[in-house]
Amino acid sequence: MLAAARSAARKQSSRPLYLRLAEALTAQVEGGGDQLPPARELGRQLGVNRATVTAAYHELARRGLVVLRPGRPRRQPRPREAAVPMAGAEPPAGMLDLARYAPDGELLPAGRVFRWLGLGEGEGEGVAQYGSAWGYMPLREWLAARLRRLGIDTEPDRVLLTGGLQHALDLLLRALARPGDAVLVEDPTYPGLPPLLALHHLAAVGLPFHREGIEPSEAAVLLTRHRPRLAILTPTLHNPSGVVLDAARRRELLALLRRAGTLVIEEFFDPALVCEGEVPPPLAALERGVVAVGSFSKALFPGLRVGWITGPRELVERAATVKTTADLSGSPFLEAAAWTLCRRGVLEEQLTRLRRAAKVRREIVLGALRRAPHGVGWSRPRGGFSLLMTLPPGWSAQAVAARAAERGVWVLGGGAMSVSGRDDVLRLAYAAVRGRALQQGMERVLEALAPAHEAVPLV
Repeated sequence: MLAAARSAARKQSSRPLYLRLAEALTAQVEGGGDQLPPARELGRQLGVNRATVTAAYHELARRGLVVLRPGRPRRQPRPREAAVPMAGAEPPAGMLDLARYAPDGELLPAGRVFRWLGLGEGEGEGVAQYGSAWGYMPLREWLAARLRRLGIDTEPDRVLLTGGLQHALDLLLRALARPGDAVLVEDPTYPGLPPLLALHHLAAVGLPFHREGIEPSEAAVLLTRHRPRLAILTPTLHNPSGVVLDAARRRELLALLRRAGTLVIEEFFDPALVCEGEVPPPLAALERGVVAVGSFSKALFPGLRVGWITGPRELVERAATVKTTADLSGSPFLEAAAWTLCRRGVLEEQLTRLRRAAKVRREIVLGALRRAPHGVGWSRPRGGFSLLMTLPPGWSAQAVAARAAERGVWVLGGGAMSVSGRDDVLRLAYAAVRGRALQQGMERVLEALAPAHEAVPLV
């Protein structure tokens, strides 16, 4: 058994190591040999990462060959009666499969389609078929390694791939909350969150957002008053403000949430997108109980609908159960595409490009806002592509947005991103416009405001 596993580990191949290792162990399991050792022990003997061995064991379990349990896997006992086909189950080896509604290799696209992704012979079929609901293992391994470098203690078997950040939040809300539960969120927040909370019939509790972020003292009052089940927070590059919450506030806020028994979900933005200043550790690095969610949509491109969840094992498994029921499988093809882009360095190159572009465009917007009317305030984003503008008492963000639209500029008023219906804030996003066009757009935004006077900072 060990010789075959070593041969698989050393063999030069483009196929994922965990699949080669699972195939090498299959003969051992089916032949009734010695019990498989714990993943840590076998990984040490082979000189490979324990997570790779764990992934191989999960693959054997998926094929019905072993049963996973703490310590070491044991062989699946052979059934005394014929197995009854179940939806999603693999048939026994050698059985003609007339239950699975999926094409065989002959009906898949030509091999060059998969070689475009950098996949080797035989691996293309793996990403063309239905995959594990947990997602493509090589990408999970890559993500776990990157998150560990940022201080988040995780492993590939605690990373669940999703169809983007919104999908990740949807899964967690279905797994962890019930209708009527209170959920603490920043106010304003990103526009997709209020309707998602409403869809799940959850009571959104708005935590006011200020120039430097949220105030722990205000959070304490809301936690005592509402006892929220969950808190969804974006401490790094909050949308829409672009603010990065400082380390002291992060720790104070986490302490308050821990005492209140509120589970924290962190919307994770890669710190490489921050264009100035130090970035404190993620909440998930400061508190092991935090669940972190993220995606490649902002860091690579929006059409790459691949996101992820990581956190305490029991919570991630509950989300995985919902995902298995809701969509059966992720998209191995998209997930393999994301993995290919990451391992080829495209992600790092893109993060650098975005960071530089954000800084240039931010200066254009901030330069124009210096001529804004007295009483208008704004955040100073440290990255990303938007800022939060506040209006003086008595002004209407909806009216300003309407006047801007008359001048050919589309800005987002508070009603679309506030869980409390704030009409005193707007989001100015500059991701889709650059250079001279952005300068002209800001001139029209100023026209949509009152006559220019000295502006004041956001308070």
